[in-house]
Amino acid sequence: MKNSFNGRLAAFALGAFLVSGNAVAQGKGETVRVVDAPGIGNMPLRVAIRKGYCEKYGIKCESKIIATGPLAVQTLLAGDVEVVFTASEVFIFGAARGADLKILPFNGVRTPIFFIAAGSHLETPNSGKGYPASMQDLKGKKVGVTARGSGAEQQLVDMLKGAGMSAADVIIVAVGAPNTAFPALSNKQVDAVVTFEPFGAMCQVTKACRVLVDPRAGDGPNEITAMGPAAVTNAVRGDWALKNPHVIEAYGRALADANTFVNNLANLAELAQISQSFFKFEGPQGDLITNVALRIAIEPKAYGGDLDAKAFQSIAGYLNRTGQMPQLFDTAKMIYKR
Repeated sequence: MKNSFNGRLAAFALGAFLVSGNAVAQGKGETVRVVDAPGIGNMPLRVAIRKGYCEKYGIKCESKIIATGPLAVQTLLAGDVEVVFTASEVFIFGAARGADLKILPFNGVRTPIFFIAAGSHLETPNSGKGYPASMQDLKGKKVGVTARGSGAEQQLVDMLKGAGMSAADVIIVAVGAPNTAFPALSNKQVDAVVTFEPFGAMCQVTKACRVLVDPRAGDGPNEITAMGPAAVTNAVRGDWALKNPHVIEAYGRALADANTFVNNLANLAELAQISQSFFKFEGPQGDLITNVALRIAIEPKAYGGDLDAKAFQSIAGYLNRTGQMPQLFDTAKMIYKR
């Protein structure tokens, strides 16, 4: 009963933004192309499409699977999608370099998304000691990231620094999203990867790897674990936002309905079917991987809620303090306001 009440309270908080000013604002049949990701990806979007929540609020939503955040932002700026769902660091870097990006006031994921997984072939004598000692096991090893310059690489660099190491202590290579990173790790082309779900589920099911450093469980630098409440956000172009406030409102309402459905573990079987209609894991264990990955995401009720502006600003502070950005960037001007 308590969880049910909390879910209704979160939906009400988001509704406070959505209904302000014009309680009956609807889309007018606009198509909203939204970035998804391989694996379980942008589950609220997938649910909003399959359950008809977008049409309920007068818009048509489309999923566009793009493997990395930097490429997704490039696609957004080129006008080929309307909304990007990815790690907040990527948006802040883009805005700091002059990109006209607006962060929508409804959140994407409220827990850290990246973690480090090591291949079963890698000896990790320090793994039982936790972070930062566990990072020593990566010295001189090949570590995969989603893409060079991505949020995954940025967090790897900070984890290395927190352990008294540097990027020069490892060999960083791009391996893409979990569906391409997993073969690279299991075939020993890399020794470890900085990745996101469903990679942890793939490790659990196949035993080909194991999670080495997991900020989702509080393991890692405090600055990274503190950023969790704004880990993944939704962004649009500033010029598009000015012309389409009713579409943003309609999309936010659709997501609110979707998040309520996604965060209910009782819907796991249907969520697995929905997820696999967008992206299906190949192989005999694909269905099990999907179910395990969804359970990992649903149990902490990681999706949705309102944007945590303080946590979002803390990400910019972290980027500045770690030398990844030369100046502290004020993220308040990025947040979309009606």
